[in-house]
Formats: sequence, C-alpha cells, structure tokens
Amino acid sequence: MGLEVFNTQFSMTTPFVSKFNTHLPDIKEALEGKDDLRQNRKLYKKIYRYYKDLGVIFSGDNHTDYETLLDYIYEDIA
Repeated sequence: MGLEVFNTQFSMTTPFVSKFNTHLPDIKEALEGKDDLRQNRKLYKKIYRYYKDLGVIFSGDNHTDYETLLDYIYEDIA
C-alpha cells in the first residue's frame, strides 16, 4: 500500500476522515502494519460499526474482518 497520503495534507476530507480525525495517527500506524487497531477496542468498535452501518458485510472471522476493515479505511483516506 502506498501510504504517501499521510505525508501530505488530505486533499479532500471524506466523512471517515472527518469522523475519525483525532485518531488518524493510530489509524496510520495500523495501515502501515506498525500497530493493530484491535488493541484499542473502543476505536476498533467505532470504526467497525461505522462501516457496518454503511452496509459493509463482515464474515465473522476476526482476521478477515480486520483486513477488510483496513482495506475500507485505506480506500477512504487515499
């Protein structure tokens, strides 16, 4: 994943960026593989619920759902 998006200002504020703006450093680390969002259960649940409310269907498998979540986050901030 090309994460150069984090080195510049966001050119377009998406609803995701607006909603989770204060958590972007933690989210960046998760996308870079330096951290796992599941360690911050409160944040992970908020993000999970955000995408579930948008209609994303999760499989129920912890690993697969986490990877799916990261893919959606990446698409929303790239």
